[in-house]
Amino acid sequence: MRISRLLVPVCLAAAFCDCQQHSADTVPSGSFRLVVDDMVKDDNFRVASLKVSSVQPGTLSVDMENSHSAGVLLVSTPDALREGRAFVIASRATDSRITNAFIQARLHVKVEGGDGGTLVKGSFQSGSTTTLYHTSKDSKLDDVVSMTAKNGIYPLDTPLEIGRIDGKAVTLTVGKPTK
Repeated sequence: MRISRLLVPVCLAAAFCDCQQHSADTVPSGSFRLVVDDMVKDDNFRVASLKVSSVQPGTLSVDMENSHSAGVLLVSTPDALREGRAFVIASRATDSRITNAFIQARLHVKVEGGDGGTLVKGSFQSGSTTTLYHTSKDSKLDDVVSMTAKNGIYPLDTPLEIGRIDGKAVTLTVGKPTK
């Protein structure tokens, strides 16, 4: 009898914690969850993944001056969240024979069940096209490509600055298409 008295409160507490954990995984209506993962980051190479989750249908858009990339957030089952990712991929190259450094930057949108394409300055293209920047040999990768995105819950249809490339803001919008 004594063990059952102890088990009831423990089971109730475990069930309550499980409910609390489940509610933390949900995304409130009118907003999206952003999870940022710096997969690789050093002086010469950076790969960052920005995972977006939303209950509502919409578009995952990434914009930079004269550039745009987007994908429609699809859902596979009625209970599932719509998910997509934006990837920031950048590298820096130089050697002793040249006076400049070359930095390549690529932004890519991928949605579950499809592929949004690649953000290329001035146009929407798919594939592995990159944008090349020439900079001084002393410049660091972070001087040209910086990430400011943070994990959190953000409102739909509101552009969120996720970083800068060559001094120009890169924004992420989830919701209504930006273009």
